[in-house]
Amino acid sequence: MIPANRRRRAKDERQRARARSGDAWEAALCDELNALENAWARRWPKAWAGQPFDISAEIAGHAFAIECKSIARGNLPFSALRPNEIENLSRFEDAGGVAVIAIRRQQPPARVFVPWWTVREVILAGDRGSIPLSGQPESLAAVLEVGQPWL
Repeated sequence: MIPANRRRRAKDERQRARARSGDAWEAALCDELNALENAWARRWPKAWAGQPFDISAEIAGHAFAIECKSIARGNLPFSALRPNEIENLSRFEDAGGVAVIAIRRQQPPARVFVPWWTVREVILAGDRGSIPLSGQPESLAAVLEVGQPWL
């Protein structure tokens, strides 16, 4: 066995474990949204062509586009959002929907829902930085209370 190959295999196993963890969290979030009254949610399939966002939902008459991100610690860097994710969230919001980034942090545990309109301008401007998790809404109902520029 070549030592370099052993290292690559361990790295691939860690990456698959992270992907499974994020996928399980995304499925649990979708199930949680489906359990709400007057709500439905659907995960988009993972395909080579990509998907517009991770979860489409309608809650109390509001259409939501939810992009799920999972991080180990700290804040979510702007660079974690791919160009197609940025474009699709912006298009959805421009069309009158509520675009949200759902962030799960493992250490210390946190789960927040960042309204896209609060970070859109700095991300589209190409600024460097990250999305702080403190002070962000912890539920989708709280996202609607933060402000409604889409109405």
